[in-house]
Amino acid sequence: MTKARVQRGTAVPSKSPAPGVARTRNVSDVIVYLSDGNKARVLPVPAALIDEVSNRIPEPPVPMWHNQDAGRDEPNPDDPAYLAALRDMNRKRGIAAIDAMVMFGVELVDGLPQDEAWLKKLRMLERLGRLDLSAYNIEDPFDKEFLYKRYVAVDNIVLGKISEISGITPADVEAAELPFQS
Repeated sequence: MTKARVQRGTAVPSKSPAPGVARTRNVSDVIVYLSDGNKARVLPVPAALIDEVSNRIPEPPVPMWHNQDAGRDEPNPDDPAYLAALRDMNRKRGIAAIDAMVMFGVELVDGLPQDEAWLKKLRMLERLGRLDLSAYNIEDPFDKEFLYKRYVAVDNIVLGKISEISGITPADVEAAELPFQS
């Protein structure tokens, strides 16, 4: 236990143990095989980043209904459309969390695969209307790498490793993985 000084009735730790613990962990040596057989270094992702990215998805407003007996408008959190909007918000927040984990938590050891068959498959899904890649510039190396990691290489096992070294709980991972259960 850390010794603490008492100052005006408040216990203040004399030194945080976090830097010492961080020095003993060599997370840059966590190498995993991705779902397509390529290697990646798994890096910790700050929980604050995941939280910030996820919370960019706004909560839907609670609909109101007029209560005749009380003579006033009241919130209706049981409205089916509102409940559907909450489910959609949670799904989008989970996807945002996974996007942050993929972007910041996976470093390709050997870079993008030379064979771009994966990209041809993604483009085929887009032509079939199953995937929308319009927000990405496929000619941009950063966007291309993100698409590869996000849609091809990173699976739930790799997400679990990122979470493990990032200090994210299994419940947090499970909530973020719900959109990927299929």
